[in-house]
Amino acid sequence: MSEILSLVINLINLEGKMKFTVYYDILKERDFKLNWLALIISGLGNSLYFVALMWIIWDITKSTVHSGFFAIVYDIPQIVLGLWIGVVISRYSLKKIIVLTDIIRGITVLLLILFYLLDYLNLYVLYGAILIEGIMLVINRPAQSSILPQIVNKDKLEVANAVTQLTNRIISVAGYGLAGVIISTLGALLSLIYNAISFFISAILINKISIEGKNTIKGSIKESFKEGFLYLKKEHVLIIIFGIGILMNVGGAPITVLGPAFSENILHAGATGYGIVQASWFLGIAFGAVIIGTYFSKKLWITLSIDFFVQGIAQIAFGLSSNIALALLFIFIHGIFMSVANIPLFSFVQRYVPSVYLPHIFSILGTLVMAVNPLAYAAAGFLADSIGIKETYIIGGLLPIIATLLIILPPWLRKVNFNKSNSESINLDTK
Repeated sequence: MSEILSLVINLINLEGKMKFTVYYDILKERDFKLNWLALIISGLGNSLYFVALMWIIWDITKSTVHSGFFAIVYDIPQIVLGLWIGVVISRYSLKKIIVLTDIIRGITVLLLILFYLLDYLNLYVLYGAILIEGIMLVINRPAQSSILPQIVNKDKLEVANAVTQLTNRIISVAGYGLAGVIISTLGALLSLIYNAISFFISAILINKISIEGKNTIKGSIKESFKEGFLYLKKEHVLIIIFGIGILMNVGGAPITVLGPAFSENILHAGATGYGIVQASWFLGIAFGAVIIGTYFSKKLWITLSIDFFVQGIAQIAFGLSSNIALALLFIFIHGIFMSVANIPLFSFVQRYVPSVYLPHIFSILGTLVMAVNPLAYAAAGFLADSIGIKETYIIGGLLPIIATLLIILPPWLRKVNFNKSNSESINLDTK
């Protein structure tokens, strides 16, 4: 209990330990900087690309059914390939995997531009393009997540992940907003051209990273697939983390789904209020990323216990708010502690899991999230119609508090060595 109290005091006072120079230091590391620049350039292009394709689909069909189906096609590869694609990725150089997927994505966009210029663009071409993009993302994401421990020292993973998450948030917001301006003023073609160029630039930058990471995995893909699940089965720590991740995604679903209804019916602030609330949440997430990159506890279970508990309380308080000022405050707090929890958790998995299993574990996690999210969104909408918007936020806020119990009560996460490298042996005392 004294450790938890000490961490609470430290989080409040920060004890002057926040050193923002860590961000400057991490960006001075050549390989990380190359990966970061590739992320910025291709991430912005991808945001422009998705919005452009969604707009072209709507412009051609004027059908919300096609718009919805288009998004489904984009997500199908994760559900179909996600559980086993990490096994295949683990057998090759992660750098080469990322470079290859970027080149394929760039070529796909160039072909789409050609069809556009020749006036051959139709639904089949568009669905094919978004399906290829979805497949490449399923391959690219676990490779990107797994390559970071190879280019950054283990003691800098929190900073590296904080910079990456912050960059992703900024790019998403800026990219979607910029896409709307570009499409409305200059047309969708410019977004497609930028995206094609961005993928090739990204491939060049990643190729300059000075690692090869060749794997010499023996045995068939089927055997490796089985080994990955056997490894996961015996690792109670990872099972707890997966359970926590599912609870957090389900609990946070009301924030994603019910925002417009909450702003209109509870806050009486309309679309403007909804936009301000979302902005406050993103600012909180960004601020949390800054905090955790400069200050974090070495005892993971203490950090997560406090962060998830505060997240739950903040969501409940947000759901009970009828005042826009209070709503902005509580959603800002929620965003802060969401980042403060997620980044160390993500960094821990990168440290804890042996590199041979890491792509497989990340692909499994991505598939679970993809499978759970639609169900969570549907449940949030159904509950809001059945019992009320505020009540749904409260129920969602209770789940992070339950996640806190999953952290505190079982011994595995409390006993684990937070600083263990994935090349070291696992030493847990579960007596």
